[in-house]
Amino acid sequence: MAALATEHLTDIQRQTHVKHLARDIQSRTIPPELARLTHTLTRYYDQIADGFGSPRGDDTDVRDAARRASARLRQAERLLGPPAQTEAPRSILAQKLRATSIALGCGLDLLSTNFPVTTDQVTSVNAAVITTPEAARSLLHQVSVYTTTLSHLVSRTKTPVNRAASPLLRAAVIAHAHSLDHTSPTIAAVSLHHAPDRIPPVLNEDNGQSLVGINGSIQRLSGLATDTSVPTWRYLARAATIICDLNHKIVQQLIYRLEELDNPDHIPALQQAKASIRHTSTAWKSIIQKWDEYVGHYGHPAYGPATDASDLIIRLGRRIHADPAWTPSPRASPRVRPPHELATDLAQAADLIALTVKTTEACNIIASYQTVIIDVAATGVLNRQKNPPIHRSQIALAAESLVARSDAAQSKGRQAITTLVQAIQNLEAPPTSTSMEMQLALHRADILTEQEQAKLAASEFPGSPPERPNNELSSPDIHSKPNVTKSFPKTNPIKR
Repeated sequence: MAALATEHLTDIQRQTHVKHLARDIQSRTIPPELARLTHTLTRYYDQIADGFGSPRGDDTDVRDAARRASARLRQAERLLGPPAQTEAPRSILAQKLRATSIALGCGLDLLSTNFPVTTDQVTSVNAAVITTPEAARSLLHQVSVYTTTLSHLVSRTKTPVNRAASPLLRAAVIAHAHSLDHTSPTIAAVSLHHAPDRIPPVLNEDNGQSLVGINGSIQRLSGLATDTSVPTWRYLARAATIICDLNHKIVQQLIYRLEELDNPDHIPALQQAKASIRHTSTAWKSIIQKWDEYVGHYGHPAYGPATDASDLIIRLGRRIHADPAWTPSPRASPRVRPPHELATDLAQAADLIALTVKTTEACNIIASYQTVIIDVAATGVLNRQKNPPIHRSQIALAAESLVARSDAAQSKGRQAITTLVQAIQNLEAPPTSTSMEMQLALHRADILTEQEQAKLAASEFPGSPPERPNNELSSPDIHSKPNVTKSFPKTNPIKR
């Protein structure tokens, strides 16, 4: 929602340079829209000042600034008059102001769902991140940008509405001044459907550079194209298997390191995580066997996804192997780095386990593209060089088998993430930023299936959904999984 609101804000800023702004800003529909946006921004300042109801007061400076800015916005609200309610905006400027108010309001409502409204509700795991001083300061900075633009617009309206520009500008200055402890906002909105640029692996990357590259590859893999071919999916399945094997080696070396550090209490959790990773690897090997049945599809994989998976493997492999130029090949050295070099203390061990959590999530991302897998599997069966005609039932069975194996790989991956996060929690006491990030990863693993997503929405969204009237037609269960066998109509056999 922040990215959407920013797009509308950019459009508003462009409107300030058009010739007909002087005419549009004088319209009677503009002040109510300005008042509506001011009211929405006031809600943001109030929530920042209150810490979203959190008793923590780690950054009283930011909260105090938000409180002072809110007082000025309330003064501006009185000068602007009542906000717009039902009348549809007519001019482009009024439409953009309304759209910005709605997007910002929805974003604030979504943030608020992470905090309990009634005594029978619980705080979500994301609340700890939202209430951190860095997040509050970043949010204050973003809101100050909207307030600045709003003050410029109000200053160009008629009297007495334009008198609201002064308190708005003072509020923007207060918010901006108290959000400058960092050179740039800590939290920035990510554009919708945006994939970062590829960062090719280079020799002698430090751990920070390696982690940035791994995060970029994972994000790029989350936007796989729908026209991905059989060779690409075969390659991605092999890549996921290699990632699991590398994670298995990392955990095994960390077990040796804990033995050297004389920390036997932490070893059982890591052994359980190692077993879960091995089961995940077995599930992916089963997927490879199924893809290898599609003969005649051994061309080069698509450039983008295969390259991103390759980058991920190279960086992960160089973290565990002794050869700094390691690449996955038959001639690659199997020698791994000694345990004491891999992790000098428990904190570094926890960071390495966190890395295995992220790469396991990447494998789950690949396995989640079931709709694409079904289409590719069907095409592969139709193109197989066989003399007998191919029936639709054969296509359905091939697709169903791949989906079932992908489901199994995801399930094993979620179990591996759970055990790995538990191992991190055992290593880190008290919890650190790494363990908090892993709590979010565990949260994502718990809501991968549609049924768990519905359960989450029912438990964390404020208020219960209204009951369906008796006379209303019931709709099918949108959370039930489709029957792949039924997705292909029964027709005559297909002949080559």
